[in-house]
Amino acid sequence: MKTRTALFIIDPPDRLDPPTDTSLALMRESLARGYQVCWTTLDGLSLRDEKPQAKVHPVIFSKGQEMFLPYPAEEFNPASADLIFMRKDPPVDLAYLHATLILERLACRTLQINPPQALRNHCEKLIPSLFPELAPATLVSSDQGLLTDFLRQQRHIVIKPLEDCSGKGVYVLRHDDPNARPLMTDMTRGGTRFLQAQKFLPAIINFGDKRVLLLAGEILGWIRRVPAAGDFRSNINAGGRCEPCDLNPRDHHICKVVGRWLKREGILLAGIDIVGEYLLEVNITSPSCLREINQLTGTQLEIQIMDRLEQELETASKTREV
Repeated sequence: MKTRTALFIIDPPDRLDPPTDTSLALMRESLARGYQVCWTTLDGLSLRDEKPQAKVHPVIFSKGQEMFLPYPAEEFNPASADLIFMRKDPPVDLAYLHATLILERLACRTLQINPPQALRNHCEKLIPSLFPELAPATLVSSDQGLLTDFLRQQRHIVIKPLEDCSGKGVYVLRHDDPNARPLMTDMTRGGTRFLQAQKFLPAIINFGDKRVLLLAGEILGWIRRVPAAGDFRSNINAGGRCEPCDLNPRDHHICKVVGRWLKREGILLAGIDIVGEYLLEVNITSPSCLREINQLTGTQLEIQIMDRLEQELETASKTREV
């Protein structure tokens, strides 16, 4: 049996936080299973005569080190990979979208987490709008007049760019805030950039949010994220802290509804954010918090993830043989 290969498309290594990085945990588990593991960044991908190519670095950890060692790049045929983990953090910009077009050229024998078509077709902040009964009052617009009207109606809102992550560029506005209009003008870049405006949910201050990881549409693990004092953002990168929690019936209902959709789209790994009774976001680019969940619950979610991915590989292999 040939050695399997896993390719990770990630941010530059100096941007990773080794103790908390989900990609590194998946790399280690892949190595433990005998995979050849390599990594690249978006600029390592190319397309030559309709054939994807890549310059990759081997993943090798020295004993006791949390970060892999630096090795020179080498030529690699992505079509030879069994698994490709597309885990580049947003922004989902043109470079990101073009990378999904390159990855889409690969044959179906390569299992991609997550499928490039899904990454390109679905904005993480817009996915909840597919389930209006689960989401808070929301407006997506570049029109300052519409955004101002929404603020007047809701009285207290959150505005955020569509393409970013980790709480970047997110602001809270009240209806009487004198800075609301100039901030909207600045964030929409004079009406040329779409923003998402949502009704502010007080539960984020009082309780935080719940990050639930879904694997193949089923609940894998979850955690509560609590904002730092004086902040409303629960993101770990914004200073939020993690605590164990339970899922209530509403949480399970949200996961069931979103899970069915994820299965239809072929999205194997996702992270959903729940605030109070509402679905706020569905992360499909680079779902995180795996290590935080492991630490607080004594689990090893990377093992469960790789078990499922190998099942997918075996099923696909048997299908091709028929």
